[in-house]
Amino acid sequence: MRSQIFLSSIVLSSVILLGFSSLQAFAQEPTISSGPHMGIKWDWKIKAENYTFHVITVSNYDMKNVTFNKVNKELVFTSNSTHNGNIAEIEIPTNLIGGNLTVSQNGTPVSAIVIPGTNSSTIMLKFNQTGTIDTSIFGTTYLPEFSTVVSLVMVLSIAIVLFVPKIRKF
Repeated sequence: MRSQIFLSSIVLSSVILLGFSSLQAFAQEPTISSGPHMGIKWDWKIKAENYTFHVITVSNYDMKNVTFNKVNKELVFTSNSTHNGNIAEIEIPTNLIGGNLTVSQNGTPVSAIVIPGTNSSTIMLKFNQTGTIDTSIFGTTYLPEFSTVVSLVMVLSIAIVLFVPKIRKF
């Protein structure tokens, strides 16, 4: 009886091991991008005041440089493309520039998909220009670090205006 149980457990274990070894894995073969227009990801470090912000770009063309103009609340991406069908995704921290973001290329306004978020906004571009391209992204806010302080000062000011006249009556 023991030998039958032992033999059946060995056969069952063998069948299970053979089954596991012949099954395909659940992961798929990785797809490797190839060809002349592979995606390029860059992490640009933008210095503003005493802060360093990370602007992330992913594009199928070469982004050469990014400059920041704090007066205009503008990021300018200088790039070069040798093909049509260009796409880019740009992630900008809302503390750097935020609000209503608008996009222009070589001085001409273009339509872009702007996805606002709590910590960053994502801009998605698609265009067919070749050669050197300057893409400008304009914001309506720049470094809103004092927004919480401003609201606190406003609440305190209103409280002082409301309660100071009552204190003088006593």
